[in-house]
Amino acid sequence: MEQVNRLSEREKEVVKLLLQGKSNKQIALRLGISGRTVEFHLTNVYAKLHVSSRIELILELGNTPGGRIARLLGDSTVASLGENAENRDEHDSQSNRATSFRDAVSIIGKEPEMKKRWILYFLAGLIFGAAYWHYFSIVARFFNDLDTSSSVSTVGEGWLFIIALLTYFGVWLIPAILPAVYEFHRSTSLRLSVLAAVTVWVSAVLGYYVNYVVMLAVFGLPNMEYLVIFGQRTSSFWQDWGKVFPKLIFYNLLKWAVVGVFAGGIAGFITCSVYSSLSKKHYKISPV
Repeated sequence: MEQVNRLSEREKEVVKLLLQGKSNKQIALRLGISGRTVEFHLTNVYAKLHVSSRIELILELGNTPGGRIARLLGDSTVASLGENAENRDEHDSQSNRATSFRDAVSIIGKEPEMKKRWILYFLAGLIFGAAYWHYFSIVARFFNDLDTSSSVSTVGEGWLFIIALLTYFGVWLIPAILPAVYEFHRSTSLRLSVLAAVTVWVSAVLGYYVNYVVMLAVFGLPNMEYLVIFGQRTSSFWQDWGKVFPKLIFYNLLKWAVVGVFAGGIAGFITCSVYSSLSKKHYKISPV
């Protein structure tokens, strides 16, 4: 069964215990994780194996000829389904539907593999934001030189403005699309994919303004050399920083972080919806 190869090692462990007739609580105790984490893994397993319940999962794996599933998961067999298997399945389904973004964040903190991915998302955003500061400066200088050129017609100025906007802000699709697609490919979870895009966008905003502060304080910017920390300082040095920092850095950081949450979330949602529809033969969206 090709889909089984797409399961993570932790998901295989959960399925192996499930096939031994363990309840979610027993699986959680055995693996040292929370019940919600077990529910999260089962939701992903259902999506990856194209089943919708515990019973369907057991039947799907149990009917596979040649013992291939047993070899992939270990020497597990279905020990006992129990009379209340369907009741457990109904409870699992209700719990999965009730899982929220808060639960997803909690799961991220408890799963080492997912925690590493989110650290990478955060660091990737910081690097993108810092790089974008320099990219924006270079592009702005380029279009300013074109705009002041006498060879640009009135009609050309309109097109130049549109191209400039696309060049300035079009690159922000990168930190929305790439993490959303990557996370969806790993977890098939719509919420986690959207959260990945939001994480990268917000950390990119943080990276942009951290780089801004470094440029102001260490290297100096035109007409703002008085804010450089190293070298001669004026008597009003810290007062000048106190005036500049809130307006130029802090308030803009908060404003664009809020924009990042909404814009990144929308972009991530659209990306996952399109990606899942194009890959519907292989993926099912998990709401978790």
